[in-house]
Amino acid sequence: MTLLIDADYLIYSSCCAVEFDRRWTCGNHTLDSHEDDVMIVIENKINYYQKVAEEEHDIVMCFSSYPSFRHEIFPEYKLNRIDKRHPMALPNAIKLVKTIYKFEQLDNLEGDDVLGLLATNKKYNDPIIVSPDKDMRTIPCKLIAKDDIELITKRKADRAWMSQSLSGDTTDNYKGLEKVGAVTAEKILGDTNTLEDMWKKVTEAYQKKGQTIKEAILTARLARILREGDYNYTTGEVKLWNPKF
Repeated sequence: MTLLIDADYLIYSSCCAVEFDRRWTCGNHTLDSHEDDVMIVIENKINYYQKVAEEEHDIVMCFSSYPSFRHEIFPEYKLNRIDKRHPMALPNAIKLVKTIYKFEQLDNLEGDDVLGLLATNKKYNDPIIVSPDKDMRTIPCKLIAKDDIELITKRKADRAWMSQSLSGDTTDNYKGLEKVGAVTAEKILGDTNTLEDMWKKVTEAYQKKGQTIKEAILTARLARILREGDYNYTTGEVKLWNPKF
């Protein structure tokens, strides 16, 4: 069995956790952090994930590559994060993790997409994704988001994906329909069970708001975390989703 870990989140959050304000006798303040402390936090979290999984698992860290294909199809993607300060220890912590743990990183993809591909292909035995990111619920997989293992069925994954195609994701700087959040998106999808029926509800909602199906497709492509069949491992080309209904 294999734990596929969202390395971007794990390392970033661990670096943030150990930063502290040091006050010097002269009255000056500096922001301090130590790489050893970061690694202790990471190791403790991994030990916790192993306990949740109830047995020892292989560890695979999944990293992002930048820019990703989403920047190519939507240049404003994550532009709202460009001026955000990163934790001081982050660059070296990433290097350390890559020397200690097995890791996966693919050209043109975010770590989320690497997780999605590895969870839906057969490269690793019985994979479990480890991440608190809500985007992971758009992948058919076993998921550790908090303190248990949750099974995300294909229907659940497709529904979460279509819901985000309606609402967009402000944290990633792309919009869906105006005044449509997660609750309203669920109401729009209603009791639909198939992806075809869900997509029909999505396009109807876009048209009612005076937006085009082309806009709906762009949002769906941004919201879709890649699954097996969406990526050419030889060329690094992403097969953008097209509705075939």
